[in-house]
Amino acid sequence: MKMPSILIYVWLIACGNVSGHSTKDPDVAVHSESSEKLREANSHSNSAYNDPFPDRPIQLLRPDPTHHRKLEVVERNVQYLHRIDTAVAVVAVVGKFHSGKSFLLNQLMGKTDGFGVGPSVRPQTMGIWMWGKPKVISHSGKPLSVIFLDTEGFAASNISESYDAKIFSVATLLSSYLLYNSVKIIDQGDIDYLELLARRTQLFALRSQVTKAHWFEEFNRDLLVFPPLIWVVQDFVQATEDEETTKEWLHRIMETSSRESSDYDINLLGIFDTVDCHTLFLPATKKHLLQNLSRAAEDDLTPEYKEERDSLIDRITSGLVPKEKNGRPITGPEIATLLEVLVNAANEGSVAEIPGRWAVFIDQLKVSSLEDCLTYYESDMAVIIRQHRNDAINGTALYEWHLNSMIKAKDLLTQLLLGLEDALREAVEALKKSMEEQYEKTRDLNDKKIQLRCSEVQRKIEINSEGDLQDILFPMTTTKLQAVHDGVREKAIENYHATVGYLSDESAFDRQLEQLKSGLNHIFDGVILKNNAAMEELLKDAIEKAIRKFKESAKNVHNIPRTSSSLVSVVEEAMTLSKKVFEAESEIAHEESLYKPYLGLLQTSLSEEAEVCSSENLQLIRASCRSQALEVVGIFKDNTGPRKMVLPLNDTALLSRLDKEKEAAFKNYAETQASFGDTAAYMEIKTILASQLEEICTQRKDENYKAYIKEVEVPLATAKKLIKLSADKYDTVFSTKQYMIKVCMLNLDEGKAKHWQESLKLKIAEKFIEGSQELQNIIESKRWWWSTVKGFVQWVAWLFTG
Repeated sequence: MKMPSILIYVWLIACGNVSGHSTKDPDVAVHSESSEKLREANSHSNSAYNDPFPDRPIQLLRPDPTHHRKLEVVERNVQYLHRIDTAVAVVAVVGKFHSGKSFLLNQLMGKTDGFGVGPSVRPQTMGIWMWGKPKVISHSGKPLSVIFLDTEGFAASNISESYDAKIFSVATLLSSYLLYNSVKIIDQGDIDYLELLARRTQLFALRSQVTKAHWFEEFNRDLLVFPPLIWVVQDFVQATEDEETTKEWLHRIMETSSRESSDYDINLLGIFDTVDCHTLFLPATKKHLLQNLSRAAEDDLTPEYKEERDSLIDRITSGLVPKEKNGRPITGPEIATLLEVLVNAANEGSVAEIPGRWAVFIDQLKVSSLEDCLTYYESDMAVIIRQHRNDAINGTALYEWHLNSMIKAKDLLTQLLLGLEDALREAVEALKKSMEEQYEKTRDLNDKKIQLRCSEVQRKIEINSEGDLQDILFPMTTTKLQAVHDGVREKAIENYHATVGYLSDESAFDRQLEQLKSGLNHIFDGVILKNNAAMEELLKDAIEKAIRKFKESAKNVHNIPRTSSSLVSVVEEAMTLSKKVFEAESEIAHEESLYKPYLGLLQTSLSEEAEVCSSENLQLIRASCRSQALEVVGIFKDNTGPRKMVLPLNDTALLSRLDKEKEAAFKNYAETQASFGDTAAYMEIKTILASQLEEICTQRKDENYKAYIKEVEVPLATAKKLIKLSADKYDTVFSTKQYMIKVCMLNLDEGKAKHWQESLKLKIAEKFIEGSQELQNIIESKRWWWSTVKGFVQWVAWLFTG
């Protein structure tokens, strides 16, 4: 055995450079390949403290922007660990990138939509992620919270071996159970790489314990032991030899593959407490599912895979024990502390280099002294923070305290490195830089506290001021409202100065004071809007009451039409009463800018109501005129009817009689509706009356011609017979009509009509032809296209020949 030499080798490595410092800024940018998970984490960052245990992946560690030097703790997500108050066990999966780690974890947790599973060849997981909601199981009758960790895959392009070692070391030393994931087979490369990572972790664990135990008395090396290891081989379709178990198969490969020499005689079986193996058959057989297993539902998985998966879950569950410290289970906050210790240690330097003993001693002394002095500085700075109860500190006071703490820390460093001038010079510069950096962080944090304190006070005062202004009874005059606002504003500013006046030389103080003033103005703007709204409601209500008063006063109770003058008088009186009601109801608003617009609106509304009254009265007038017109038409019909006017009459006598009766009708209408003669309705109905009288006159003239026709029906009947006998000789409508008129005129020249006027006889002939259906049928029989053309030519010739 060569273990003593190995221990010396380990001790030398443990004496390497350690700088105790961790990146905790949650807003530092991460690698561009952080994919969907990281975007989800960032999108939920604001809700990190709202959900005690979110049921989704959350990122605990992320790579720094260069993605190959350091790890960064995602502080906001580590807070979830602090909320776990039961015993904790951690199950982590490590392995090469795109080997199915995330899918394996999802299957172990029983989730189809868990850690992201990507179909592309690019890595999906950056850093270390955990499932936000621990799985609680029973262990020895007590609850045990199981945390599942998904890690960034090893051997990705552009990622250093040192970075892989950091991920592996942190995941391994946090775990209660470690699963190393590979695909299809275990080859020499996998074994060599895992052993390299395990060796680095072994040295790293010792180094972390040695360097941190000096500062944390409660720190225990039991926290840095290796967990049981299960090598999980996914997509395994082969058979082992001679019925050997998968564990025997793995151990045989490791024992035969180890490269042993006088300086190297341990392998994975000597590093891990137990090393086991578990194989899983193909999860699916369809190509599209194998390309993206996140699409695979439980029913899509092969029976062999589900059986072997369930067996693995049973193995892990039965063998899972809490992470312990000094023989007792640890809880979430202790896991969080261990995580930060491991990350700090992992970021403090490489474990691959072995410097000389003296150089190691000097470097370690320098590092130790730097750590002591920086810790002293930090402790001294913590005093002023405790004095202020971790609240905001005046910036000038903080800076003066910082200068004093720097002087004392430098004096201490000079004593610790007395006689080591080169180391002292380097250490002083390093200490100064570290203290300046620490002060910058403290100052930045204090600036945020100042901003937060001033902001909280400002917001609280704004809320109180808003409450004071909400007690106002609306509406209120603008002058009185302004006086109330001025009083609230003055009180608010005095309260602000009294509460955070000790920070008055800080920019945040003035900035929040201006925001307070601006906020009060915004609040007052809202109060003004409410007051205006209340004032508008009052004015609207006043207008409604005024309109109701107008309607009551101007109402035509008996629906009797009013004369124009009477209507004007009623409307004016109603308007006067309405305006009085409005003025009384809106007295508080008389000096407000809203009053005149609403007074104008009232005027408009009253004008519209007056128009309504006028329209209603016009309808009454129209109804009255229409009734009288109907009566007049009835009288006219009776006076020109057959009982009082015997037909036929000659045209002169008929027209004279009709004109006389029309004149009497218009006179009757005018006399009975004289009161409304100046209205449009009167003239409108008069026009209709005239039209109706003319229609009756036309009817009487037509009746007169029919009476004439009856007087000469014998000669006209003779004419019809002659026409029917000779109508076939004519082939156009025009020639046929001319022939018919000619025959009728010839027959009228004999007997009673012989001495009648030619125009009268012509009109009688035309009326006779129009009234005879037989003659009209003859005319219609001549209507065809050639007849129409020929008839038009005949008509033109007739015009020119007379």
